[in-house]
Amino acid sequence: MEEVERQASLQCDPVSGSVPQKLFRRLKTKPRGFEEETVVSPGCTSPKEVTLESLVWGDLPEELVDRILAWLPPLFVIRLQGVCKRWRGILNERGFLRLLSQLPTHGPCFLITQKIGDVWQSAVYSHPMGQWHSLPVICTPKKAHSLIASAGGLLCFSALEGRHDELFVCNPLRRECKQLPDMHHSRQLGFVNMFMDTKSRSYRIVAAGDFSYLGSSRALPTEVYDSKSDSWAVYDSMPIGNLHSSKSAFCNGRLYCLTSSPCGLVAFDMDRGLWESIPVRMPRSLLDAFLVAGECGRLLLVGRVGLYSVHQSMRIWDLNLQKMDWVEVGKMPHTLFKGLLKSSAESFQCFGHGNFICFSAQKQQKWLVYDSSKKCWQWFGGCPLLSGPPGKRLRGIFFEPRLDAVVQ
Repeated sequence: MEEVERQASLQCDPVSGSVPQKLFRRLKTKPRGFEEETVVSPGCTSPKEVTLESLVWGDLPEELVDRILAWLPPLFVIRLQGVCKRWRGILNERGFLRLLSQLPTHGPCFLITQKIGDVWQSAVYSHPMGQWHSLPVICTPKKAHSLIASAGGLLCFSALEGRHDELFVCNPLRRECKQLPDMHHSRQLGFVNMFMDTKSRSYRIVAAGDFSYLGSSRALPTEVYDSKSDSWAVYDSMPIGNLHSSKSAFCNGRLYCLTSSPCGLVAFDMDRGLWESIPVRMPRSLLDAFLVAGECGRLLLVGRVGLYSVHQSMRIWDLNLQKMDWVEVGKMPHTLFKGLLKSSAESFQCFGHGNFICFSAQKQQKWLVYDSSKKCWQWFGGCPLLSGPPGKRLRGIFFEPRLDAVVQ
């Protein structure tokens, strides 16, 4: 360090006394997972060279320690619970949870799950940190068979009990799980989605349809669960048409869904409890598509178009409610499209939120992420933390890791 300072003093500008910019070092810091560069002068000591005095750091006020822990990535806080008894129980302290709710989120993460026997295993790919993290074993009942929704740090699973489905909500980071009360109408759910109110930290679940009546003209009621009242409310009947949970998205107080046979767009108004058809023209030659809730209240349509394999492409549209039309805002480069789908008959999965959209193919264990704000594409490899039978497809879903999300 003294040598660096001596060289810097020799190379200072004789007029201004400033040190040339090339002698400054750039240190990488990652508050809550995001990379930021901090410029440090040659005379400063880097964080690695700081000597921590145990007498000083051991007597920090608990409030200050809580603030330091709250700014760490949630996945790191889970690891630190083994340090001491207080840190092990810190997730049950209201003051710490209140502090967490006031801080920005960790950033976009993608949760990959698989069920081996009766155990759900999962891992999270943190896009800000660019690495995989294993999660504790999800504490769901053995009969839970499908992960169907995610919102605000919580996951929703379904389990078939006799001839009707039961729903469970859990936070994998807190290892908490709750079975929801029975719905008014027993059914094998055809459609489920989840919405988190960021202000009240309460959530609602929309359940509709019934696999037992697919293809029939019977109108089935829609039920909405509210975590604040811990009860289901019955609302308007679902429109005729097949809805898929993976092809829906919450946007501006509405739950938008794609319908098949015929292909169209419908929306469920959360406040009024009513379904309505959106008379928007769907893109031509649309083969399969998904909905994504974009930034600033935008609803994005992501789909594959084309009649023949050589002319197929993946495109992204933005919904224009004034003109009742889809406006193209992005297109996957052809080389990436061919790398994602090896054949025209191969299916794909798409999920995302905000600026990020994630694609995965049925026969591959790698994913492609599109950042709409930067207009860039990036591959990230298969998860090294999960190992299953060859050819078994892993379930992927957008996930926002939050330690303050409680199942109530």
